[in-house]
Amino acid sequence: MGTSFEMMFEGCFGYRRSEFRVEDAPARLIAERFGTPAYIYSESYLAGRIRALTHAFAPLSPRICYSIKANSNLAILKIMKRAGLCADIVSLGEMERALTAGFQPSDLVFAGVGKAPEEIEAGVARGIFCFNVENEAELGVIERYGRKFGRDVACNLRLNLDIDIDTHHYIKTSRHETKFGIDLAAARKILAGRRKYRRAKIRGFDFHLGSQIKEQSAYVKAVEMIAAFSRETGFAPEMFDLGGGFGIRYAPSDKVADIAVFGAKIGAALTKLPSVTTVILEPGRFLVGNAAVLLTRVLYVKERTGKRFVIVDAAMNDLIRPSLYGSSHAILPVRKTAGRAVVADVVGPICESGDYLGKDVRFASMPKPGDLLVVASAGAYGFSMASNYNSRRRPCEVLVNGNRLRLIRKREEFEDLWRGEL
Repeated sequence: MGTSFEMMFEGCFGYRRSEFRVEDAPARLIAERFGTPAYIYSESYLAGRIRALTHAFAPLSPRICYSIKANSNLAILKIMKRAGLCADIVSLGEMERALTAGFQPSDLVFAGVGKAPEEIEAGVARGIFCFNVENEAELGVIERYGRKFGRDVACNLRLNLDIDIDTHHYIKTSRHETKFGIDLAAARKILAGRRKYRRAKIRGFDFHLGSQIKEQSAYVKAVEMIAAFSRETGFAPEMFDLGGGFGIRYAPSDKVADIAVFGAKIGAALTKLPSVTTVILEPGRFLVGNAAVLLTRVLYVKERTGKRFVIVDAAMNDLIRPSLYGSSHAILPVRKTAGRAVVADVVGPICESGDYLGKDVRFASMPKPGDLLVVASAGAYGFSMASNYNSRRRPCEVLVNGNRLRLIRKREEFEDLWRGEL
């Protein structure tokens, strides 16, 4: 791990005297204390990401609603709340998590393509800030509960603008063929008939282009399209939700525009919507993606003609992104050693050929059984997508601040695997 990696992680993850550390805590000692596999978070990195995003969009004074789905640990949510952020939720479970972490109902934006009636009822009853609406039938449900509880409910129409972006097809969310959003023709009809809703108040627009977006042009195009749509329909939005999706670097060679560039270009585009008084952002990956590593131990090394495998105790149930998205995470030894450089696949114990954490990973020397490795950039959609497949216990989570370590999620016990079964 060289200087470029240190810069990528803002000095919060890296080597000191050939030993990998998270802030001031040696990864080796974290493994000794908490075992492996384990997710290890840097509180300083999180704080730095929050500052960078807040500064980049400061001229817009946005409501920054952390996207809970990226990482929903209560300790992480409390850090976001203390920093003054609001929350983006997509389920009743996420609503309960947010409220447990100290967010107020007025801090919550409820998104999601399939909100169940009981979820909408809970959001209206508690008085959340707004709903991002995905279809007209949803507006009808919101109207019903608004009348039941005698309160107006702010709504944004989520528009599907059929904009393509350069990212994995699973995380493109604004193409015509995806399930997300309302096309402009349908939105036009909804706006024309909006006066029939006495309680579901359409206040503005929302879009979400996808995830891991590396440059700002798609956002600018989306804002310009919506500004033109606003002029055409005569609807002047008060609220404008830009979603999230700001990309991060998974490797030093990744080319991702600085968040300040996103802020400046998007801010300039928004001048075409002078009626907007409230701008909403829903970042997730940008804040937590590079805030954690997955710490794992080598179990075995297998070599056959033309192929090497490093078998570790973490698996696709712990971090599914490589298997699901073909994503690439840097994998590094906890202790640097000299030797003959090798290339190997890093794989887990699960009974699936797709169970891998890295393909053709380059090591300065071949890892040995008992060695520790770190899988970088594991903070977003890591633990939050973990499962108990193969009846494996999910990892523990540890938060580091300087040299202080705090267990923020216990490793599951075997009894947890069947708790609730009858």
